[in-house]
Amino acid sequence: MHHVKITTPSRLHFSLLDLNGALGRIDGGFGLTIADPNFQIIAERSTAIDVSTSIYRERAITVLQRLQQTYPFPGIKLTFESEIPMHSGFGSGTQLALGIAQAVNLLYEFGLNVQHLAQIVGRGGTSGIGVAAFDTGGFIVDGGHRFPAEKASFLPSSAVGDILPPPILFRYPFPELPLLIVMPNCLRIYGDKEVELFRTLCPQPEWVAQKLSHILLLQILPALIESDMSSFGKALNNIQTFGWKRVEIDAQGSELQLTLDFLRDSRAFGAGVSSWGPAICVIAEDVDRLKQETEAFLKTLPEGGTCFITHANNFGASVASD
Repeated sequence: MHHVKITTPSRLHFSLLDLNGALGRIDGGFGLTIADPNFQIIAERSTAIDVSTSIYRERAITVLQRLQQTYPFPGIKLTFESEIPMHSGFGSGTQLALGIAQAVNLLYEFGLNVQHLAQIVGRGGTSGIGVAAFDTGGFIVDGGHRFPAEKASFLPSSAVGDILPPPILFRYPFPELPLLIVMPNCLRIYGDKEVELFRTLCPQPEWVAQKLSHILLLQILPALIESDMSSFGKALNNIQTFGWKRVEIDAQGSELQLTLDFLRDSRAFGAGVSSWGPAICVIAEDVDRLKQETEAFLKTLPEGGTCFITHANNFGASVASD
């Protein structure tokens, strides 16, 4: 194999489950794989590192250097035909790292599985949703990490080193329906700012984990299996009101909350911020109508915003080769 094209999904991370650790595990979470935005990466064997990308060159080279330290290979040429927006709630770091790692893995026939690749490139140390989204797609629940034996700190994946991705407890295909993604232009939370918020605001109270687990088990999962999108949306709305999700929303400033308020009042079933945002996943009966109304609303914000329609991805990353 001398040429591959990897197309990754994006992931929406609706909530971490436990940032307390009283039961001996931390993190855990649930989220959804979506088709767009995506990385489309064309990879070819080479004798050197050659990366053609508008914004991800430095990060791509860092991933390749980590891979070379563990599994030496002579080089690779990467051309990016599409890219996931950085620091927007789509899990771009994990999809970038795994897309590149899988390309190397296939071109040089290392025979590694996705979980091993994730550990090599340092992804999945907090949430397993992005790794599982790349691997299988669908709606995903992960079981977090043993605390403190496996992971002793409340930190994001980018700051915890080589920790294996958590076990996947549940994976289910999401209904084939249009999803509205709304992105008000506001702050981006990442790097030192993200680490500092984890360090200063964790552990969270134990009741937060209990309430989130209750909502997941007896609202979100039954609604998903019964294709009851009205109940699913109501549960998403509930999650935005407390715990770590409030930390994530409040850190962004007023624009994100104003957008959530607009969507809540616009007859949408529900709206959930993905990770730190600003991406919001909206479930509604008439997505086309809501998109037009949301475009008008976003023009009223100081910095505006964008929105687009996508759908769930229920198979993960795809590979074409010759």
